[in-house]
Amino acid sequence: MTILVIEDDPAILTLVERLLTSRGHTVLAASDSSQASEAVRQHAPPLDMLLADLVLASGSGLDYARSMKKTFPQLKVAFMTGWVHRAPAAQRSGLGPILRKPFTAQELFTVIEEA
Repeated sequence: MTILVIEDDPAILTLVERLLTSRGHTVLAASDSSQASEAVRQHAPPLDMLLADLVLASGSGLDYARSMKKTFPQLKVAFMTGWVHRAPAAQRSGLGPILRKPFTAQELFTVIEEA
């Protein structure tokens, strides 16, 4: 599965990338929506999943996910957040599940596999 991960905390981004790669996934890692869009442009095969932080320094992961779903309607989406008060808006969107930080490797794998 090819997964686009957007996370503005470098340590979390690196950890998630390593965990998903260890499970055989192709990971496109980005720290903001601009980098994410560039990674999507450079990657030939279609994306299977977007895993986005809800609160990014450069904007909203929820807004980015909505725009990606318009372009790629089949795209699976999941979110990460340490800001619990932001989770209800993402839940109401119906776009995908939410991982609350800190999460375990198993919780990450479960969300990816269930998508």
